[in-house]
Amino acid sequence: MLQVRRLPLARLGTLGAVCVGAWVYLASLPPGVARSGLNVLLITLDTTRADHLGAYGFQSISTPNIDRLAREGVLFEQSTTAAPLTLPAHASLFTGRFPPGHGIRDNVGFVLDPRETTMAEILARHGYRTGAFVGSVVLSSDRGLNQGFDTYRDDFSGSGERTPADRGVLRRRASDVTDEALSWIAGVRSSHFLAWLHFYDAHRPYDLPDPYASIYASRPYDGEIAYMDAQVGRVLAYLDERRLLDSTVVIVIGDHGESLGDHGEAGHGIFVYESVTRVPFIIRAPFERLHGRIVADPTRSVDLLPTLMDLVGIRSPLPFDGTSLVPVMTGAVRSLNLEAYSESLYPLRAFGWSELHALRAGRFKVIAAPRPELYDLECDPFEEHNSFNEQRALAERMIARLNELQRRSAASAPFDRARVDGDAETAARLASLGYISPSRGGYNGGATGARPDPKDQIGFLDPRGHP
Repeated sequence: MLQVRRLPLARLGTLGAVCVGAWVYLASLPPGVARSGLNVLLITLDTTRADHLGAYGFQSISTPNIDRLAREGVLFEQSTTAAPLTLPAHASLFTGRFPPGHGIRDNVGFVLDPRETTMAEILARHGYRTGAFVGSVVLSSDRGLNQGFDTYRDDFSGSGERTPADRGVLRRRASDVTDEALSWIAGVRSSHFLAWLHFYDAHRPYDLPDPYASIYASRPYDGEIAYMDAQVGRVLAYLDERRLLDSTVVIVIGDHGESLGDHGEAGHGIFVYESVTRVPFIIRAPFERLHGRIVADPTRSVDLLPTLMDLVGIRSPLPFDGTSLVPVMTGAVRSLNLEAYSESLYPLRAFGWSELHALRAGRFKVIAAPRPELYDLECDPFEEHNSFNEQRALAERMIARLNELQRRSAASAPFDRARVDGDAETAARLASLGYISPSRGGYNGGATGARPDPKDQIGFLDPRGHP
């Protein structure tokens, strides 16, 4: 049962509000542990729905390690990603900004501008060793997220147990990613570190190892999540054995979900319904007041970076679109009244259909489309009843606020945001993972109502998402 607090629109949060100094609510750390010496372990789960994890109430899959982090840390029940695509979603995680601000609007054709400041750059400036270990070519170093990392492992030439056939897929299993990450941590453990592990396994096409292939033969998506959970367990066991867990902030977050047939979409990237925008988000930090807590109010993926800055005691003047969640994590405040923005320009860039933009405020969610939509997520969590016409005044106020938020986020960039990459080879590599390059129309900022509504076109795609 969803727990969404009723938040009147008059109390909507303020874009870019950063709660500086919120660590005063955190209370003590374990003996011998200092905030300035905390490590950071970030695990991003690609294509992972929140409602397919045990910690979120899903009983048909075993995820004991992620569930453990939820029990020992803070679980965010209603967290929204900024985009249902890997590169834009991760760019928001690492910059704390919505896509109109950092400029990454699709997996294909965009590179994070080197003038952006990332999580890794901030932590590196404060003495952190930084290592990244990614599972998909979508996040290879030429996409720009390598900024600030001393080590960025993105070798897809056939590492670990990969076969020649696998190499063309341009991805690698979570076990390979974990092997590299643990080896790196062993070499830098005398310093405080940021280690980022990206697990891509839940993304189609599925490639389950044994015994998961047998156990989840009829449910390969769930099997991939169970397999990723086992790799999370390997990392936690490593930290436990070396007594590093009580000096490490562990974050597990999804970049986006998977439709699995909801609203007629087989995968992700087109729609901005909860199936793809609601993501798991868990923080286990060794502070006294951050154990066994659940935050039911809406939060956003862009809140991760300012929250982490508070946890490790770093003050940043950057123009985040997110805000620190520490006050609500500790219970110092009941609600931050946050607005959750999501977008997908993929329908426009790949197929020439209308782009989609969404805003969640409390229990309500509006989707700006040629035929706009409004949902009361408290009464209608699966977004089955469009109440736009019934509550038109509310919906129009929310769309106006959505447009304002986009403008303010874009205006916060001190330069022309992302640079566009026209590299045909890169586009071909991404196409091998199912991502379609811009075709009819392309992104030109056209009016939402001037193009076909993706709701009317989704039935023309085959199960791979192709026309």
